[in-house]
Amino acid sequence: LDRVSSIAAKYIGRPISQLPPIQPVHISSLDFRMASFDGYGVGAGPSLDLDLLPGSSSSMPNLPFQPVVISDMDKSLMSDIAANAMEELLRLLQTNEPLWIKSTNDGKDVLNLESYERIFPKPNNTHFKSPNIRVEASRDSGVVIMNGLALVDMFMDSNKWVELFPTIVSIAKTIEVISPGMLGTHSGSLQLMYEELQVLSPLVPTREFYTLRYCQQIEQGLWAIVNVSYDLPQFASQCRSHRLPSGCLIQDMPNGYSKVTWLEHVEIEDKTPIHRLYRDLVHSGSAFGAERWLTTLQRMCERFACLMVSSTSTRDLGGVIPSPDGKRSMMKLAQRMVNNFCTSVGTSNSHRSTTLSGSNEVGVRVTVHKSSDPGQPNGIVLSAATTFWLPVSPQNVFNFFKDERTRPQ
Repeated sequence: LDRVSSIAAKYIGRPISQLPPIQPVHISSLDFRMASFDGYGVGAGPSLDLDLLPGSSSSMPNLPFQPVVISDMDKSLMSDIAANAMEELLRLLQTNEPLWIKSTNDGKDVLNLESYERIFPKPNNTHFKSPNIRVEASRDSGVVIMNGLALVDMFMDSNKWVELFPTIVSIAKTIEVISPGMLGTHSGSLQLMYEELQVLSPLVPTREFYTLRYCQQIEQGLWAIVNVSYDLPQFASQCRSHRLPSGCLIQDMPNGYSKVTWLEHVEIEDKTPIHRLYRDLVHSGSAFGAERWLTTLQRMCERFACLMVSSTSTRDLGGVIPSPDGKRSMMKLAQRMVNNFCTSVGTSNSHRSTTLSGSNEVGVRVTVHKSSDPGQPNGIVLSAATTFWLPVSPQNVFNFFKDERTRPQ
């Protein structure tokens, strides 16, 4: 606490003890109807309408790229790369052996690298040359409470992409739309994107990708979206991560749900060894793997479905929050809390905060930012985050914090 105070004092210019006293806020009763929900659109491609990310629709701060000039020759090359990546993705998603073998440990799909390199030779691939390069590949499938068209709409919009995966995607930005796709649909849409992915700990560095995202409607009710790294010369020095064809296949089901099959396939160069607390999690591919993406998507779609349930439904929460507006407002608040938490504990340097100390010997990361977001107090916000290990099952820890009788301990 002393160290954090001294860092803050340096930043603010006077000791913490001299700061003005915090004024108590008197609220007679919580009115959850304060938030405005004008234009809460629920069409084929719903908006999450959470307006949560600071500057999500405006320009991103400190983004590590300059305006890009893309020639027709570049666009033609991008289209070829995207088409080849789509072909590879579909084969990887729809083939089992010899490309995939079941792990004897946990029954998960493991990519057979020898078979992969034989079936998809990459003659001019320089990414495998460094001895520090690791390959992470994972595949998973599951059912999601949302129709395919709505999922496609969200995946092809970088702002919605961030809102959908706040715990994984710290930043996403469409740099250039290479092809808008066929009129009225996203089929054939091709974009050049930047994204930064995170694990929620100050001990795990973020991963940056410059990728082509290409969407194709395979047949009625079946969509595929592929992501593949694209190396523009001005980005080459910044990215230690290379995304091989990855993405998902989205199949509509009769009940308005979708079956989603997800693939993550990356080459990673670790500039520094991963912290021992996270080494197994990261090296096994779990930290950034398909299962984590799919579980997050399922959970967010459940939340979204919960918003769609009318207040007269039998599945109501027993009248805890009777009005639909109140429920939306409460969920909006919860989502904003999650986003703020992710920003505070992650290692992204492109966010609104200034990092005052990196992960030092005890792994504490201290950040500061000036808060001017709507619905929050104005002023300097100081955050300190760390990660530690407990010899207790996650469910027990969660139950301990969830129970108001044990939480004060």
